[in-house]
Amino acid sequence: MKVINLTPHPVTVDPGAPDAITFPPTGVLARIREVQGKPFWVTVDGIRVPVQPISYADDIEGLPSPTDGVLYLVSRVTAAATDRPDLVFPQDELRDENGQIIGCRALGTFANLDDVRGI
Repeated sequence: MKVINLTPHPVTVDPGAPDAITFPPTGVLARIREVQGKPFWVTVDGIRVPVQPISYADDIEGLPSPTDGVLYLVSRVTAAATDRPDLVFPQDELRDENGQIIGCRALGTFANLDDVRGI
């Protein structure tokens, strides 16, 4: 199985075993475009606060077609926007002492196991 990183940064998976693996970015980004609706205002403790409705476009920019034996590493939001079983995302993030994400313990998917096994 091959994993192709379609995020803008390296992703290190460290499940706690002796070895970790880092997937470098490829320079190709898969993203789902946000669509902004008309904002509205709410008043909280006498202060007006804007609320911006957000939805997502129907298509994912930069996402290659499915390829046998390949998983595409994307953001969780991008993976959730489609039912493709070949999309994975960082799951169970690891953070340093400053709270910065430095890796993850696993890759997550919204697909079921039988669909992923078929890749």
